Parts: sequence; C-alpha cells; structure tokens
Amino acid sequence: MTIKNKSKRRTRARNEEIEAPAKIDDDHVRNRGFVIEIGEGARTKRVAAPGKGWRRLSPLEQAFLRGQLAGGAAKYDAQARFEAGKRYGEMFALAQSSGRDSTDMDRISKSGGGASISDSQAHAIRRLIAVESRMSERDRAIVRMVCGQGFFPSEAVRQICADYRHTIPARLREALDGLAEAFESARRERGGFAPGR
Repeated sequence: MTIKNKSKRRTRARNEEIEAPAKIDDDHVRNRGFVIEIGEGARTKRVAAPGKGWRRLSPLEQAFLRGQLAGGAAKYDAQARFEAGKRYGEMFALAQSSGRDSTDMDRISKSGGGASISDSQAHAIRRLIAVESRMSERDRAIVRMVCGQGFFPSEAVRQICADYRHTIPARLREALDGLAEAFESARRERGGFAPGR
C-alpha cells in the first residue's frame, strides 16, 4: 500500500460521521439531550450533553428500567430508591473529583503537600459521611459499589453478601431502602442537610 492510499483513507474516515457505537447493547441509549446537575444548592453546575451522542446506562438505571427496584418494603417505591441512588452517585462523584486543572495552580501548596480539596468536594465528603454513618456496613458497601463505583448489582451483592446469591434484586432494594432512610435521618438531625442541598 502506498502512502497516497493511506492518506485518502484517513481523510475519508475523518469526514464520515459516527452514527452509533460499533455494537449497540441493551444498555446503550441515545438520550444525551439532557442537563446534568453537579453539586447542590448554590454550588450547582448545569452541564448540557450533546443531543446526538450515545451513552451507556448505569447499573442503577438498568436495574430501575428492568423493574428490579420495585417491590420489597412498602415504605419506598422504585422511584424513591432510584432517586436516592442517583443522589448518592452524584455526591460520590463530586467527593471523588478534585475540580482542579492546570489553570488553578494558585490553590496548590508550595510546600509540596499537593493540592487542597475544593469547598464543594469537602462539602460532598461531609454529606457522604453523614449519610453513610447512618447505614449498615453491608448496605453502605452495596450502595457504594453500585451507585458510586458503577458495579452491577449482581457483582456487588455477591461480593458483600454471599447468602443472597439468588435474590440479588431484593438485597439491592434493601440497601437502597437503607440509603433513603439515611438521607431522611441526616435531614432530620441538626447539622444534617436538607433535600437538594
């Protein structure tokens, strides 16, 4: 093959629009025309995603769409469990991100200690501690794996609870119920936080 042929192929490939992922799975969706809110209260940032893009559904979204969050204890429905998991995921992501780039060099310590954390990250970490401290150890681990780290419910439940091998959706619902209760408890107590903050 000559160099001339290679350059023609590269030019043609650049001009072609990608219509879809190479392999569209059940967890692909073309609904990126939405606004993502990162943070809460006065610190909320709204980010618009491109309208034509494809994305993969998170394991929590997949469980919700498959009806796996419905049923169980009557205190919470599938929507409440999904909202609690989604809210936790946003808090977790904010707590894990530094929000720093090379243009924010003034906040980096000159003593070699590295960058300090941002106020919004510190606030998210405090809120995570407030919520997680009100959950059982197993619920906390499952919620963190599924809603925060993106593990599939089957992976999280099998790793945390060996005795729930055949009732994974039931155990996920129990963990999300514990998360919703932790949010309510944190909100009720002094020093907690109100919904949406």
